Amino acid sequence: MHQTYSLPPPVVSGLQSPFISSYPIELQNIQPPGNRPSVDDSTRRKKAWKHEGYKEFSKWMASDDDFFIFRRYQSLNARTILYMEDRIGQIEDRLAQIHDENAHGDEKRRNNSFRWDMEFEPERDRLMCELTSLLHHYNQYIHTFSKIRARPRAEQRQVKNLLEFRKRGAIRAEEMEFIDNDHDLISINDHPSTPLGKMLAATRIIRLSRFMRAKPDTRVQSTSKYTHYASDEALSNLSTTSIIALGLCMLLGPIWWLEFVSGSKTRLGIITGFLAFFMGLMSLATVNRPFEVVAASAAYAAVLMVFMQVDKNSQGG
Repeated sequence: MHQTYSLPPPVVSGLQSPFISSYPIELQNIQPPGNRPSVDDSTRRKKAWKHEGYKEFSKWMASDDDFFIFRRYQSLNARTILYMEDRIGQIEDRLAQIHDENAHGDEKRRNNSFRWDMEFEPERDRLMCELTSLLHHYNQYIHTFSKIRARPRAEQRQVKNLLEFRKRGAIRAEEMEFIDNDHDLISINDHPSTPLGKMLAATRIIRLSRFMRAKPDTRVQSTSKYTHYASDEALSNLSTTSIIALGLCMLLGPIWWLEFVSGSKTRLGIITGFLAFFMGLMSLATVNRPFEVVAASAAYAAVLMVFMQVDKNSQGG
């Protein structure tokens, strides 16, 4: 004789979320504002919670990728996925039990019709109905969170930007506590950047240079004098120019040096030093994978060895 049991109903939280229902909200009739006196910058600064608030915070955060960072809520997301997984597992076990009971029951019991379930096996029909919604939500949740998890972790300089904004007091302190979870913060910007590019972007002198300043655009940028915007294009051009200059030095430097040095051991030492420096430079200045760095270094070494051999033959002739 098989023991039967029923699954507990889905747990419904007592907290009413504003996202549960999607009913249209009736807007109140708001009177148009009259003539209001202008507020100077000093007053706005002293009462940022009143004159700036979330309007300024949202505009500031959306104005640059280095400001646009949020919490991943990694542990809570994992816990939610585990909760749904457990619920799906319970339903799976109960469906298997119902199937077994019907298979060993009298001849009237069936396992071959959803329509029959709707009339004579309402529990299985209810479980299937819940399962369709739950599995869809489960799959979508994992797919969405996998993309969020793939986002790069916020760099320390990006977190520092938020910490500096918090000092203005525009947002209530409790609502800015998410910044303290710096291990869980992610950056919206997922464009790969080289270590050299990150170093240039993190260098304060370079970012504040007038050559690196972005063109002011009050439509999307914060107008605060405490916020400075650097041009991504200018930083990219600087990084590219630096790489080209270093590459030129790496090509011409050893060639001229080898021209004035005799002795195979000395020349091999020069080539070895430049080759090691070249590999380090490739790792810092590019986003190439390790085997690509090795391949480029091998080509560079081949060029130097060919020059060394040609020069050796000319001396021998």
